[in-house]
Amino acid sequence: MKKLLRRPRSVDLNLLVIFIILVGFGLIAVTSAAYPLGLKYHNDGFYFGKRQLIFCILGIIATIIATNIPRKTLKKYSFHMYIFTLLLVAILYTPLAADEIYGQARWIRLPGINLSFQPSDLLKITSVLFMARVLENNRLKMGKKETFISIVFILVLSVLPIMIKDLSTGIVIGFSLFVMYVVAGIRMHQFISLVFIGIAGMIPMIYLFWYRIKRIFGFLNPDSGALNENYQITQSLYAIAMGGFGGVGLFHSRQKYLNIPSAHNDFIFPVICEEFGLIGALFLIIMFFLLIQRGLLIAQKSKNYYDKYVAVGITSYIGIQAVFNIGVGCGLFPVTGITLPFISYGGTSLLITMASVGILLGISRRV
Repeated sequence: MKKLLRRPRSVDLNLLVIFIILVGFGLIAVTSAAYPLGLKYHNDGFYFGKRQLIFCILGIIATIIATNIPRKTLKKYSFHMYIFTLLLVAILYTPLAADEIYGQARWIRLPGINLSFQPSDLLKITSVLFMARVLENNRLKMGKKETFISIVFILVLSVLPIMIKDLSTGIVIGFSLFVMYVVAGIRMHQFISLVFIGIAGMIPMIYLFWYRIKRIFGFLNPDSGALNENYQITQSLYAIAMGGFGGVGLFHSRQKYLNIPSAHNDFIFPVICEEFGLIGALFLIIMFFLLIQRGLLIAQKSKNYYDKYVAVGITSYIGIQAVFNIGVGCGLFPVTGITLPFISYGGTSLLITMASVGILLGISRRV
């Protein structure tokens, strides 16, 4: 009777507040950054903002559902979800895929409706859930050769098919799974071997695709590629510079008017810098820092190993993706084409990231 009357523990309120702030900030930023595109293509400056609002509402529902999924259910069906996602990734190599960029189809268009989604976004979370299951089941056998081979196989299976289509997303997935492995108790010789395998796998993924080589060489030679390979970074730096300390004001960015490609998506951070200035940029960075800090704290407090590994994986993939996106916008990395979690426009990315935080909030209930 006491168990039936016991009230469920509340989620981590700090994480919840940070999460709400980021989602709300993203909705405002997308509405402003996409205003010119909405006017140009749909005769409605708020077109993309309205769509993002719909995705936010769906994301809230996904977050609530994910928060209440029992650990046992996540673990039990993690393999099935992982295999299903890999099958979706395989569709990218068929004529059913759509929206090619640089000859690489990264989206699957849903027939009959004007929507498409990226299987890579779903793979970020399903690979984490399955890797956590494998690590927990083998946590007392981390030094075994068989365990190492199994983990390497999962890493290759999770990263390679995506890396061919989208190098940056493949790195994000690989990094998050690697961090989980480190937390689970990787041995030094395994660490060195895995780093070597990762570097060896990266080299052909770069040199087999001409546009990746051009981006890297353009990044290394910023002056020579200001109007070509580095055009996006150059325009981004202009936006950041024009923002100054306090920004030019919401909806007053000039660079978003077709100077910055994908201003509402991959390059939304420079628009934020221009409109909200250094203050807004630092605020956003601090929010991401606090989210990562809360996620790792939840992982540290978790008494269950599966929860611990899942929390580390989710926090890692959100954190490294944010670092990549902000770093590209500031000219610290070559252009990668990766979105800023919670902030960039995109239904699949927003829904999956919000659901991932929902799982993290569910774990915080159990610590």
